[in-house]
Amino acid sequence: MNKSAIQSNREMLYFVLSIIFSVVVYILAAISIIGIAIALIIFTVLLMTNALMLGSIRGNGIRIHEGQFPDVYERVQSLSKEMGLKKVPDVFIIQSEGALNAFATRFFGRDMVVLYSEVFELAREQGNAELDFIIAHELAHVKRRHVWKNLLIAPAGFVPFLAQAYSRSCEYTCDRHAAYTIQDPAAAKRALTLLGVGKVLYNEVNENAYREQIRSESNAFIWFSEVLSTHPRLPKRIQAINEFSHGDGIVYQPNHGKAILGAGLIFGGIFAVYIASVALFAGGSFVFAQLIPSSLASSFEEDLYYEDDVYFSGQTDLMVAANEGNLAEVESLIEGGADIYARDSEGTDALMYSIYSGDLPTIDYLISQGADVNTVDDYSTAIGTAVNHGQYEAALLLIENGADPKQEGPDGLNAMDLMSSASEAEFIEALQAGGY
Repeated sequence: MNKSAIQSNREMLYFVLSIIFSVVVYILAAISIIGIAIALIIFTVLLMTNALMLGSIRGNGIRIHEGQFPDVYERVQSLSKEMGLKKVPDVFIIQSEGALNAFATRFFGRDMVVLYSEVFELAREQGNAELDFIIAHELAHVKRRHVWKNLLIAPAGFVPFLAQAYSRSCEYTCDRHAAYTIQDPAAAKRALTLLGVGKVLYNEVNENAYREQIRSESNAFIWFSEVLSTHPRLPKRIQAINEFSHGDGIVYQPNHGKAILGAGLIFGGIFAVYIASVALFAGGSFVFAQLIPSSLASSFEEDLYYEDDVYFSGQTDLMVAANEGNLAEVESLIEGGADIYARDSEGTDALMYSIYSGDLPTIDYLISQGADVNTVDDYSTAIGTAVNHGQYEAALLLIENGADPKQEGPDGLNAMDLMSSASEAEFIEALQAGGY
């Protein structure tokens, strides 16, 4: 095994691309106050989430030291020294519920290696070389500062596939580094195999047949699942160790043509569904517009305005003209015999409608024709309605013509209550001041 071939030939490329994108993001954030705030919030949330998880591990996990699994601790010390680590990381064992895994991380400046209990039990079952590889793999992450680098290039996670590609390259590098450290490529390959099949059956797996799956299990979905993953497929990792150690056996390659064709069909299908959805929506809107005659649409709008049981039932032409402030139409309708006292389904008469519009000439004309200045509908009095709608000049006009500001509406409140006035004089003064 050649020490100079340990680092994956793509790790540096992906790291440089990630650092370039991340630096651009940091610069944009630095020149934007909002960007800095968002970055700080995201960083704080990520830091706290990670700290809580690691705090739980340190609080509940079993830390390996001289008095706790001393044989494994001795192996950790030896491997750390052999790999050139200045300080031995803390190693913890946690209950894994059947999962086989391990990872390296940092906790407030202290390097940590976390071993899942299923992996650790290998040492109790004479799998010491395999356990050495797994520990050495995580120590390699510490040695190569992958934890720090991943934190530094965190913004690159927004670039599709880039962060995952860098992570997979790091895994290849640490696999080789660990295999070189323990000088046992066979144990390294067995350790990777047990991650796929478990600690009971891994010794029975045919390595060549497993690596052959690189070629046979090669389609768009498998390819897509890998490019979205932070770890390469296990058969590929085993084959990489085999090549690094100059082992025997066929070097299998994925069926790239099959994967590319499948990926094209997947993305093409998604795009086709999108285009079809847009076309169906646009076409349906066009057909709907063509099938409904304009006269029917107009009739529908009129029914909505005039015949709605909730809002406009019983509304007369005089009410409509009063609401629009159309004095000429109001005069014409009254001269033609329109009932000035008619009410809609909510008890609102023409004078109340004119108050809505705030048109003083229309209000004054209706009063001169005998409209009741103390009229009440289902909601309020005439003067209460004027106050509620901010029509203070209309309220003053109603008072001049005898409206009673102390008259209570259906809600039990009078106009003075609505203005928080203690007396009629104070109420009139507030109206003259525009409500203040």
